[in-house]
Amino acid sequence: MARGLVALALGLSAISLSGCGFQPLYGGKGVGAAAADRLMEVDIASIPDREGQKLRNLLIDNFYPSERPSNPRYRLDVALSASEQKLALQKDATAVRAQLLVNAPYRLTDTRTGQVVFQSSSRSMISYNTLEQHYAAIVTVQSAYDRALEDISNDITTRVAMYLGRGS
Repeated sequence: MARGLVALALGLSAISLSGCGFQPLYGGKGVGAAAADRLMEVDIASIPDREGQKLRNLLIDNFYPSERPSNPRYRLDVALSASEQKLALQKDATAVRAQLLVNAPYRLTDTRTGQVVFQSSSRSMISYNTLEQHYAAIVTVQSAYDRALEDISNDITTRVAMYLGRGS
């Protein structure tokens, strides 16, 4: 009896979701498939500096599952800036915690018309411990940058896929 009620509840929730227009972003059919396919139409422009190169590589991995586009319809331009702030100061004014804020404004341009069709900004805030050992401190900061870039690349991928999946 309880299993029957659970099955009925699951069936009704599936029917209600299909009626509200819900579709998975990267699904196998409908708008979701169009969004995943349309990401293949985006050329990702170079981003200056080492962190920019890392972000671009992450975006390439997200946008192109197999190969890069030969004739892209859109170009994605991303700028990258970062700032660090010391937190949790001790009595001798040394910081034991720090916060990294990475900001990435971006725009999607139609290569046929040259018009910006979508623009936004993504940011990530990562906190980390500051360490006294030189090498450990460098690795900790680099790890914070890597986590922030991963967050930003996932956010940009999702937002661009949502925009392109709308049928623009």
